Amino acid sequence: MKKIIILTILFSQVFAQGEWLSGTAYTLPQGRWEYGLFQPVRWGQSENREISFFKLSSLLMPNVTVKQRWPQKGEWTISTVHSFYYPTPLLKKLQSPLGMDIGGPNMFAMISPEFEIPHMFSLWNTIVASKPLDQDRVFSAKAGVAIALGSADLAMESTIDLPLVYHRLAVYYNSWLLRLGTDMNGRLKRNWTYLVDGDLFLIPGMKGSMALEHKSVVTWEKSPRFHISFGYKLIYGLYPDGYPNDHMALLHILPLLDLQWARD
Repeated sequence: MKKIIILTILFSQVFAQGEWLSGTAYTLPQGRWEYGLFQPVRWGQSENREISFFKLSSLLMPNVTVKQRWPQKGEWTISTVHSFYYPTPLLKKLQSPLGMDIGGPNMFAMISPEFEIPHMFSLWNTIVASKPLDQDRVFSAKAGVAIALGSADLAMESTIDLPLVYHRLAVYYNSWLLRLGTDMNGRLKRNWTYLVDGDLFLIPGMKGSMALEHKSVVTWEKSPRFHISFGYKLIYGLYPDGYPNDHMALLHILPLLDLQWARD
């Protein structure tokens, strides 16, 4: 049960879609709150600034994100997004707490207890630009860099070689990574919207040096305060030697489902 809870916390962060206009440069109206099963809690601190955090992972992986919207450039809305993560408590929990309880230190471990997990953190900084293509569609482009501090002593053998997880935690093993992406948000009908996006992770120096992710989501807007989203996530990634069955390049497709609420 402990392992299931910890894995739920970890995957809740990497599955999160972010916002009802996911990946755009727009910020929430001042005073508005949004949250979901897997979404971060988002708060419109002002008309140009938004603060968010992942509620499920906050205790084991303290985190906070600030999105700052800047003066508009023609039809383009520009924002910068700055995120802080402290993963040490979560990674220590993945060193088989269940196995230690029943006398087998490596049983069910995602990270072997032999490795030391240092106190480390990462900073993700992204520029997002959004432009309306017409009344019902918004195009967004983003580019960012992540850096890690305090992770120099982290053993490369302690990586968690899972889709989505490996390439996001890679910053702690490589000290930096790049992320590029585009989003298309649109409206199908009065109460139905869609999101199609693509993201590229580049981690020069790692054996699993690249991941390409694509997501398609359809959202039913039952009311301005409640949405249901469903879709899929496709991941093509490079992984270390031997994962699994000696295949380094693998394709995964995963289902997505979330319930989202809002209040002003």
